[in-house]
Amino acid sequence: MPTGGFGTIFIFSFVASFGAVISPGPVSAAIITEAPLRGWRVGTLVALGHTALELGMVLVISLGLASGLAGTGAQRVVATGGCLILAWIGVQYLSGALRGRYRLPDPDQAAPLRSARSMVMLGVVTTISNPFWYAWWVTVAAGYLSQAQIAGGLAIPAFYLGHITADYAWDTALAGATQAGSRWLNPRSYRTMILITGVFMLYLAVVFLKTAIEL
Repeated sequence: MPTGGFGTIFIFSFVASFGAVISPGPVSAAIITEAPLRGWRVGTLVALGHTALELGMVLVISLGLASGLAGTGAQRVVATGGCLILAWIGVQYLSGALRGRYRLPDPDQAAPLRSARSMVMLGVVTTISNPFWYAWWVTVAAGYLSQAQIAGGLAIPAFYLGHITADYAWDTALAGATQAGSRWLNPRSYRTMILITGVFMLYLAVVFLKTAIEL
């Protein structure tokens, strides 16, 4: 992770997090199911519940594990684990996209209308139900946060804000596109996004491996 100013870390976090954000899973399925009834606000409300949990995860990692992660041995383990996770995700993205396994779910027009509060809770529940979310935060994100702590200053807030900006941007766009039936978010464009994400995940895996070797 770059150790520059707030803006540099923010942008890096946004880009690095986008692969995890657009990954098909319970959160995106819930958004597409509810968006035809409530519109783009579904994405924002679901993201609110999702990012509240992520704030808790950042605090837990930063306060509970930060001192341990500062050691060379721990950083090497985290970097190696992050490398393996990212490589696995990248291969899965590329393989899945090439074989047509990644598809946007069809919206359920018969879904019951939910309140704003229930939509936020939906974001919480769907996040908790996704094991990939845990894996990403305790390996990949933990590695970034350990580096951010060493960088000091506003590095950790910059990382968190960059990550949740990706969450809000994608979830809100996904909900809006689903409601409007936008042409840009079609199976072909989504497949292209998955392919690009897969390549980027493999690139980050190499970066993590290099970090582990050089520690």
